[in-house]
Amino acid sequence: MIKYNINLCLAVMEIEERISSCCFTGYRPQKFPFPLVRTDERYIDFENLLTEKIAELIKNRCLTFYTGMAMGFDIIAAESVLLLSEAFKNSAVRLVCAIPFLAQAEKFPPDWKARYDNILARADEQVLISDRYYSGCYFDRNRFMVNNSDFVLTWFDGSSGGTKNTVRYAESISRKVINLYTGCENDRSYRK
Repeated sequence: MIKYNINLCLAVMEIEERISSCCFTGYRPQKFPFPLVRTDERYIDFENLLTEKIAELIKNRCLTFYTGMAMGFDIIAAESVLLLSEAFKNSAVRLVCAIPFLAQAEKFPPDWKARYDNILARADEQVLISDRYYSGCYFDRNRFMVNNSDFVLTWFDGSSGGTKNTVRYAESISRKVINLYTGCENDRSYRK
């Protein structure tokens, strides 16, 4: 006769059924080593890699994604989530926009502002950190996203700035960091 430990079985079932979440942190357009345009092969490779990684996360039951809605990595990642949600026809995939302050996109160039507005219109939820800008609102937004995520998906080459601070914070609270920067996924020597 086989005996089963019911508590162990329940714990395994809970782990198997657990839904996880992910947030994005990465660079603004000017910090990327290539232009963020679909005519550049390096950008196309980056966008494909990002979309493939998000698809992999969705297939592994990561269904909630947090974006900070900054120009560059955040907006591109959010667009990938929306694209995949439609492609998978998966209404369980959720996009949450963490907005650091109300006028965040006020000074965005028109093309980035249009993308920002399109994402906000299609997102499942919007979380406003503050009505107005204050020193530290981006930091607070990033902490909110990391605190609510199991994974942090990033493009990080080791440069100083908000992405570095967010990655370090995520690691300090034992979040799994997935770095799309070529050669860095398993190499910690990229840190400066």
